[in-house]
Amino acid sequence: MLNVGLKRGWPFETGKKQQRGQALIYGIFVLVGGLAALFFLFNTGQLAREKTKLVNTTDAVAYSAGVMNARALNFQAYTNRAMVANTVAIAQLVSLSSWVEYANNLGNFGLVANNPKFALFWPSYWGATTAGPTLQSSLNDSTSLQRLARTSDQIIRNALMRSQLAAYAGLLPARLQVMNEVAQANYINDGMVVVDPVPLTVIDYTSFVSGYSGDERTRFAEVAKVSANKDSFVPRRSWRLPALWSDCPSATATGRVDWFDRRGGTELLGFDEWKAVDSLSEKRWVPKNKTDVLCRAVAETPAGWGSVGATDNAASFNLDPRLYDFALPINPGSTAIALATSSSWGYSGLPNFYDLSPSAQGEADPKLRFAIRVRRDKSQTQTSEARSTIRNSANLNAYQSQMAGGNEMAAVSASEVFFQRDGDIKDNEYGRSLGKPREIGNLFNPFWQVRLTHSDTDIKKAQLLQGAVLP
Repeated sequence: MLNVGLKRGWPFETGKKQQRGQALIYGIFVLVGGLAALFFLFNTGQLAREKTKLVNTTDAVAYSAGVMNARALNFQAYTNRAMVANTVAIAQLVSLSSWVEYANNLGNFGLVANNPKFALFWPSYWGATTAGPTLQSSLNDSTSLQRLARTSDQIIRNALMRSQLAAYAGLLPARLQVMNEVAQANYINDGMVVVDPVPLTVIDYTSFVSGYSGDERTRFAEVAKVSANKDSFVPRRSWRLPALWSDCPSATATGRVDWFDRRGGTELLGFDEWKAVDSLSEKRWVPKNKTDVLCRAVAETPAGWGSVGATDNAASFNLDPRLYDFALPINPGSTAIALATSSSWGYSGLPNFYDLSPSAQGEADPKLRFAIRVRRDKSQTQTSEARSTIRNSANLNAYQSQMAGGNEMAAVSASEVFFQRDGDIKDNEYGRSLGKPREIGNLFNPFWQVRLTHSDTDIKKAQLLQGAVLP
């Protein structure tokens, strides 16, 4: 029987002790659950931090590698342009030397040019008579022009070609060094990361760019000829000057007069010879036979000639009638003398060079994509089971972070090098509003740029390498 009493007006039990602390056990369970949740939240936050930092580092590494790829392509383009410029200089010097020789021969042997019926040509003839021998002795005979051409040839061979080769061979190790330096700079005093030494993509710089030599130099030859022909003095040095009358009275009476035909030009023969020819001939109306009183035939009298070649072999005799602005069929006599008396300079020929590979040239818009993978071992992360000062116990193993394949975290990023002139409306298009044709990526114009890009193919390859297959 319970005894109930009053104490200060309140009832209390007098026969049994009061029960205390019933909520303590519940509180302990709540505290343990909260600590486990806090531990899990800490690990989750650390993993999110590690993953974010790894992704940012991977993007920085991929972009740095892309910048090196773009700079290498632009360097090859700049050196190609420099080699084209020096090649064009050789063509111009050969042209000038041939013209000097022509002027000298015109002054010495072209007495026909001083005929009164060519009064309009007298100033040119007198100039050739006065300046021709001087130019010949100071430029051709003293080999001044030849030395300049040899200097351009040596610049191509000893500087530009070697720098192209060094850039091509040295890119991969230099790029790997830069990628590692960028990756480690992002993790100073924060553990280590590993950058895969090879790209995950099949196509890399060495398969995107190829070297060309021998008979493969067609592309360089085309660019060199187009560039040289922009100087109008190189491809065509021709004109026609009518006389005041003809030596044949019947020709003059019928409105036909004698004339001067000047023909000349500079050609690239094959891949290893620049050839310049200049010729001047007087064309006179003469009888076809003894009974031809109307003078219906044309006779040629050579008045001036000159020819110089730059070649790595013996001078060639190409009789293609289209060469030198049709000099051979129009002025056969003076052109034959020019070719027979032609002098030759030493020349190494068109250089070997680097350009896009045949497969890249076949693409409508060639791009160099480069993907890399950056890995960070689980032991390097700032989580409870790795380098963190907070350590887990055996009872908390279920709350450890789990890597998606293996004992490392990995991130994949890709960069893309593309061809685009600054200010273009669309990628890889130049001057569309001006009606110019579309410009395809090439290694003769330095307009290669870089950007980060997404590549599902490289991500799947990285998953396979790590042993993690994700949806």
